[in-house]
Amino acid sequence: MRWPDGRTAQVDAGDLARAQWHTVAPGIFDVRVGLRNHRVERLSAPDAWGRCVLRIDGIRMEVQVADHRMLLLERMGMSTAAAGVDRELTAPMPGKVLSVTVHAGDAVAEGDAVAVLEAMKMENLIRSPRAGVVASVSVQPGAAVEKGAVLLTYEDA
Repeated sequence: MRWPDGRTAQVDAGDLARAQWHTVAPGIFDVRVGLRNHRVERLSAPDAWGRCVLRIDGIRMEVQVADHRMLLLERMGMSTAAAGVDRELTAPMPGKVLSVTVHAGDAVAEGDAVAVLEAMKMENLIRSPRAGVVASVSVQPGAAVEKGAVLLTYEDA
């Protein structure tokens, strides 16, 4: 879990299982962890990059749920989120394009899968960082790309 100040806290599935969760209403929970009680409200569901908004004990927080792979890539100077959010979608890491699932003229929603990039012997699903219409696709399956290479461009909003 990444907090707004950049601090990360590892959440073990066993810890969550040992906590006592009581549903108050859809998306609202009373959670007992050890001797402490907390009210947790989910204000928004996680997006494609694990970002969501919670209210914990009355305090609104934007947090990101990050797995070990995401944290490792960030420590190596790479990112699982797209770097060019405005008009271009760029490669978050160097690798080989395995597939492209969109074509020029296709409408995409935020979080839609647009390509698969192989890096460090792992397949990484590349998702659209925004809704829009694809203006052009700059890569083909089999192409080697560097970090920051343009994968596709969007039509102007």
